[in-house]
Amino acid sequence: MTNTIRVLVPIDSHDKNALQTALAYAKKICEQENFSDVVLLTHTKNQLTQTSLSGFLGKAVVQTLAKGTASLSGGIKLHAETMRTMSQSARKSVVLVYYAEQSILDFVDGLHNIGGVVVVPEFEGEADDWSQRWGVVVHGEKRQEPATLIEDQTVVKALETLTQIVNLSTGLGNPRDKEHANTVLRILRAKGHADPSPHIKSWAIQHGWRPKDGLALEELSRKIWNLKSKPSLSGFYNVEERYQSWRDDGG
Repeated sequence: MTNTIRVLVPIDSHDKNALQTALAYAKKICEQENFSDVVLLTHTKNQLTQTSLSGFLGKAVVQTLAKGTASLSGGIKLHAETMRTMSQSARKSVVLVYYAEQSILDFVDGLHNIGGVVVVPEFEGEADDWSQRWGVVVHGEKRQEPATLIEDQTVVKALETLTQIVNLSTGLGNPRDKEHANTVLRILRAKGHADPSPHIKSWAIQHGWRPKDGLALEELSRKIWNLKSKPSLSGFYNVEERYQSWRDDGG
């Protein structure tokens, strides 16, 4: 989803202007990219019927969405989905995520065939990591480039090498690929590099990993950096050659 248009609307989700602004962005992306569908994504159906969002949409629109689709201007259709009902291979559409926080944003980052994402956070700051990950358009602010998540270029090169080795369709669910990750991270820890765990999931998602595998990589990283002492590398193959290849590119 690297070419996906992403917009953050940092307006209080209980303010009607948040929905109106988000819908305006969603419709603009549809017109720009020649899409005809906007998906209003919430955690649960109850958020569509029993929250302030229901009042913003109006009773008639909520009832229409419960049965199918509602019409927006310009021939654009509005659909309502939840994390449970939305297919991973969604139609070519713009997803408007309401009451967003980390779990639903990770879910959206794992979707395929998405042309745009417009996010209204549930609370202030809930989408900050997602915003930094992608360098999104923030309503009312100048466009920023994606954040440099990991400064240590040797660590970056090691992770890039790992990304080339791992089958990203299965991630660390494959025992052999998990062992590759374990080896790379243990070498970095033994060589004295700072803990990349706080940003490693976002880095992984940014580089094509599925969100759940990015999380698995983060958990493995935390486990290794939480060891009381540096791990032994005696059982690993070609440690110095591998490490030097990362340093030759990373400095």
